[in-house]
Amino acid sequence: MKNSIGFIIQNDELLLLKKNNGLPFDEEIKTLAPHFLRRFELGALDNLDYFCAEIDQGIVIPEAFNVLSLRHALSLLNDSVYRIAVKACSVIRWDKNHQFCSRCGSGTVHKSQGFERSCMVCHSSFFPRISPSIIVLIKKLDHLLMARSPHFLPGVYGLIAGFVDAGESIEEAVHREVKEEIGIKIKNLNYFGSQQWPFPDSLMIAFTADYCSGDITINSDEIEEAGWYKYDNLPGRPQTSVSIATKLIDSFINSYN
Repeated sequence: MKNSIGFIIQNDELLLLKKNNGLPFDEEIKTLAPHFLRRFELGALDNLDYFCAEIDQGIVIPEAFNVLSLRHALSLLNDSVYRIAVKACSVIRWDKNHQFCSRCGSGTVHKSQGFERSCMVCHSSFFPRISPSIIVLIKKLDHLLMARSPHFLPGVYGLIAGFVDAGESIEEAVHREVKEEIGIKIKNLNYFGSQQWPFPDSLMIAFTADYCSGDITINSDEIEEAGWYKYDNLPGRPQTSVSIATKLIDSFINSYN
């Protein structure tokens, strides 16, 4: 049997080898394999096969491993492996959350090919979920708008972001979120890029925009503080170096260097 590399998840945390913060091969986790609650093949990258598996939270992890939060673990992976890691998280969450049909309550079964669970009674199908979300960097000359949500760690600031509502375009979602959260209008909306983001299951679609009009008026249900900050005097940055928020901010700073 061909040896492959595993994303092993326990209680929404990822196992990485202590020696190099690397992912383990099958051989290095053979003592854990009997405790897998679920396992799925993820495909190949650079002639290596990858899989994901979940183990029960009560299983004792061997000393050779660190058990890291997903945010921390993802920041240690290169871009190519990061994409597979996000897929691993999505697949594990999908299988765990769709053991039963949400329409009739009957048990579901995994189809032999692909990532699909199907109800044997009403024949509903369930796939890994992807939720489109927006994030926008708003510029005002050499300042950008940064804000704090109540759930951020102390001192951490980020950009305006939110989920796309049913029935609206991505562009409409950007304008709505900005207006709802900080009360201003923006213009010159430009696409920046996108990123898979497993918190909880987002596809982050990133934009830049220019300030148009209005004064910052904070929606206290969403934001606890917001303001304009010069590119060389920014407050606490986003927590995760691999996030597209960090890439947006770095791009803005580099445009002045």
